[in-house]
Amino acid sequence: MKLLAIFLAALLALPAIAQQQGEQDQQARLKEIKQRIESLQEELNQVKSERDQLLRELESNERNISELHKRIDKIKNDMRSRTDELKELKQEQQQLEESRRSMQRRVEQEVAAAYRLGKQEQVKLLLNQQDPQQIARQLRYHEYFLQERSRVIDDYLETLTRLDTVSTSIRRERDTLASERRQLEQREQQLVSARRSRQQTLDRLAAQLADKSSELKQLQGDRNRLQRLVDEVGRAIAALINPDEQKPFARERGRMQWPVKGRRANAFGQRRANGITWKGITIRASEGVPVRAIHRGRVVFSDYLRGQGMLVILDHGDGYMSLYAHNQSLTRSLGEWVERGETIARVGNSGGLDHSGVYFEIRHRGKPQDPTIWCRG
Repeated sequence: MKLLAIFLAALLALPAIAQQQGEQDQQARLKEIKQRIESLQEELNQVKSERDQLLRELESNERNISELHKRIDKIKNDMRSRTDELKELKQEQQQLEESRRSMQRRVEQEVAAAYRLGKQEQVKLLLNQQDPQQIARQLRYHEYFLQERSRVIDDYLETLTRLDTVSTSIRRERDTLASERRQLEQREQQLVSARRSRQQTLDRLAAQLADKSSELKQLQGDRNRLQRLVDEVGRAIAALINPDEQKPFARERGRMQWPVKGRRANAFGQRRANGITWKGITIRASEGVPVRAIHRGRVVFSDYLRGQGMLVILDHGDGYMSLYAHNQSLTRSLGEWVERGETIARVGNSGGLDHSGVYFEIRHRGKPQDPTIWCRG
C-alpha cells in the first residue's frame, strides 16, 4: 500500500513537473533568441565608414534619449502617485483634526464630571438608605459611565497619535516630492542636451547623404537589416510554444485597431521617390503618444535597430508578426506577453526621422502584408 501511495503521488506530480520543465525550456529558448539577436546586431552595426560611425553616434544619441524619456515617465508617475497620496493624507489630517476638536470638548466634560464626583461616588451610593436592587442598578450605571469615560479618553489619545503619524507622513511625502521635482528638472535638462547632440549628428549625416545614390544605398541597407532581423527572429521563435487560449491572428482580419491614431503618410506598396516601395505604413502622431499592440502576442524584439530606431516586434503565432518602429521609448521587454490594446512603446522619431510617428508592418512568414486589410478605420 505504501509503495502504491508513493507511485500515485509521483503520477499526480507529473503534470506539474512537465509544466515546470516546459517553462524552463521556454526561458532557455528566449535566452537563445536574445543571444542570436545580439550577435546579429553586432554584425549589422560594424563600423565600415565615416557614415557608419555617424550612424553609431546617432544610435547612441537616440538610446540615451529613449532612456531619459523612460526615466522621466517613471519620475512623473511616481510624482502623480505621491501627489494623490499626499492629497489623501491631507484629507485624513483634516478629518482627524475635526475629530480631535470634537473629542477634546468631550474629554474636557468627562474630566470635569469626574473631578466633581471624585472617588466618593460609590461610597455615597452604598451609604444611601435605598433599596438594595436600586443601589445595584446605580452601581452598574456608574461602572458604565466610567467605562465610557475611559473609552472616550482612549479614542482621543489614539486620534492624537494617528494625527501625529499622518503629519509626519505628510512632511516626508512633501520632501520626497520636492526631491523628485529636482530630479525631473535635471533629467529634462539632460534630455535637451541629448536632443541637441542628436540634431548635430543628423546634420552631419544629411551632409553625407546629399546625393540620391547615397540615400538609396542607406535605405536599401536599412531594409536589408530589417529583413535579416525578421528572418532571424522568425527562425528563432519557431520552437516557441503559443498557449492554447491564443486567438488566431487570421480570424481578426479587418477587425483590429491601428497601433496609434493619426494621419497615414504613405500607402502600402507605394513607390517612393528613390524607387523603393513601402512595405508598411507610417502613421504620423504626436511624440509620446502610446503605441498599442494590435493583437495578443509575445515580444520577440525590443531594442534599437539601425534605420528603424527603437523597434518592437510581436509574435502572434502561426507565422504572423507585427512591427512598430521609430519609437521614442519601449515599455515591454523580450519574452513578455502583451494583450491587445496594451501599450508597448511611445511615439517618437528615432532612427533619424525628422518628424514623429510610427512605422508599422504586419508580416506573415516574413512577407509584408497590407495593414489596411487587417486594421479597420
